[in-house]
Amino acid sequence: MKYRFKTQPYKHQVAAVKTLLNNGFGGALLMAPRTGKTKTFIDYVSILHTLGRVDRVLIFCPVSVMGVWRDEFEAHCPVNYRLLVWDSDSRKTTPLPRFGDGLLDVVVINYDALSTPGSVYRDKGGYKRRSKSRGGRFTVFAALDAWQPHAIGLDESHRIKSPTAKKSKLVWKLGDSADYRVIMTGTVVTKKKRVFDIWSQWQFLNPSRFDDMSFREFKAHFGRWIQLNGYSKWLGNINTRELHRRIHQDAFAITREECFDLPERLPPEIIWVPLTDSGPAYDDMARDMIHRIETGEITEASLKIVQLIRLRQITSGVARTVPSDEYPNGRLHRVGQEKLDVLRDLLVDLQENDEKVVIAAQFVSDIKAIVSVCDQLKIKCFELYGAISRLDRDKNIKSFRAHTDGCAVFVMQPAAGSLGIDLSTAGTFIWFSLTLSYVDYTQAEDRIALHAAKGNRFVYLLAWGTIDEVVYETLQQDGDVAKAVMASPESLLREG
Repeated sequence: MKYRFKTQPYKHQVAAVKTLLNNGFGGALLMAPRTGKTKTFIDYVSILHTLGRVDRVLIFCPVSVMGVWRDEFEAHCPVNYRLLVWDSDSRKTTPLPRFGDGLLDVVVINYDALSTPGSVYRDKGGYKRRSKSRGGRFTVFAALDAWQPHAIGLDESHRIKSPTAKKSKLVWKLGDSADYRVIMTGTVVTKKKRVFDIWSQWQFLNPSRFDDMSFREFKAHFGRWIQLNGYSKWLGNINTRELHRRIHQDAFAITREECFDLPERLPPEIIWVPLTDSGPAYDDMARDMIHRIETGEITEASLKIVQLIRLRQITSGVARTVPSDEYPNGRLHRVGQEKLDVLRDLLVDLQENDEKVVIAAQFVSDIKAIVSVCDQLKIKCFELYGAISRLDRDKNIKSFRAHTDGCAVFVMQPAAGSLGIDLSTAGTFIWFSLTLSYVDYTQAEDRIALHAAKGNRFVYLLAWGTIDEVVYETLQQDGDVAKAVMASPESLLREG
């Protein structure tokens, strides 16, 4: 069979596809972040579809990358396909695609869909209870099981590392009936104490690789333990060579340093964030601004000074109240946290990878919210914005660069952090809220340009169909956002 790639693969991606095909059932893509696991999986299932073996593909992934899978299929899939992002909203209205249309059907779903509790009912005593068989994860699992996926891929498969988690157990059950199974992660054995996370992932992928050991047997075979105050205390790993040998019988593994043909900078990764809670506030302000632009009440100058700021703040989940005697300028209050939820999901995986990341945010309210998320996740966070003193600025930059103990975040205002600092110990740059300045935009991204490993990652969190989209597109052309809005005010509308 001849297979024509839609986009040219790197050499290591070709080798990875061959490994999965030779295994017969799939395998583990233990590829470092930004080495192309997604494209590799897409080519793999496309080849299986061409061979007549796979028509239905199920992909589990974090919420933050569900839209990325849609974009990646559009970019890399050479066969006719139909893709459904089955998120919490679409699950309410859209059924899974029917069988037998001759397409490669792909369903992308988040892991948490298999964690949601069952529906609420009242027992005979009138007390509210959660069903243990209907609604929530039970309904989702029943639908996926009836859909009978031929291939299942687990993106960031360490999300099922806990063998006691409900989602892990349901993913195992789905894997039992799938002909082809692939796990994708760069963090399967990165820390000494995490070797036991392997068991749950291989319980889905290929339990026979470890002779169908139970979790208790797996821990006893690959670790030394003592009983202390009624608890088992881990003392260290044993039989590590055997562990690695067994894993690599099913796996293709590579680091970024081993991918000599990777570019210095990867294509931009846009994550579209729907405004669910913040949407009404955004729509009201956008319509009011359009009306006032059309009547001439808002000029280009006033748009730059006040109006665009307030509209952009809402896409980050923050709105300003109407002025009052107590607060003459109004005050900021949170109307939603859609971007924060997506950022939290991204940081969970960056934390698993022990990666350092720079996050750029235009507004101080955004920076404070990001710092709060980092605190909740117990991620070390360093700040840089206008009010930070020179001494604290220098201290934070130095401390971030020197940090080697796990994940760390450097969150900065673009104007404050766009010049004269080196943050190249980080290889990932996330735009939480964009600047309007092209100079600040490009120079802020240059802070990680000298990162040692290839494949710098740039992620944009953009509220779908909003001013965020206008700002991003204008920055790509070194344009003026205010002029773009004045020329096409309707571009502010989400429904437009």
